[in-house]
Amino acid sequence: MKKGFALMTSIMIISASLVLCALLVKVVYNCHVSVNAALDRQLAFSLAEAGLEKGKVELSHNPAWYTDQPYFRPDNAEWLIKYAIGQENSLGDGHFKVIREKGRDALYSVGCQGRGAVVLKLVFSNSPFETLAWQEL
Repeated sequence: MKKGFALMTSIMIISASLVLCALLVKVVYNCHVSVNAALDRQLAFSLAEAGLEKGKVELSHNPAWYTDQPYFRPDNAEWLIKYAIGQENSLGDGHFKVIREKGRDALYSVGCQGRGAVVLKLVFSNSPFETLAWQEL
C-alpha cells in the first residue's frame, strides 16, 4: 500500500458527507419555506372570507354602503390589494380589507397574512340581499 492512501480515502468520504449534508439542509429549508407560504395563503384566504362576511353585514344594514369610487378595470387584484379604499380590520396577525365600489353589485375582500394575499369577489343582488356568486381573483 502506498503512503497517504488512508488519508485520501478519509478526505473523500468526509467531502462526500459534507455535500450530502448541504443538500439535505437545502431540501429541509425549501420545505420549511413552502409550508410557511402555504400556511400564510390559507390564513389569508380565511381572512378574506371574514371580510366578505363583514361586508355582507354592512350591506344588510345599509344597501347603499360603499367604500370607493368605481375603478375603470373591474376585478383588478393588484389595484384592490394596493390602492383601493376599503374598510380595514385586523384579526390575529393578519388583516382584511372590504371594498365595495359605488354603484356596483360586487363586494371584494382582500385577506393578508405574512406574505400571503388573497382577493375574493362576491356578486350579490339587493332587496333582499342575496349572494349570487363568489370567486377568488
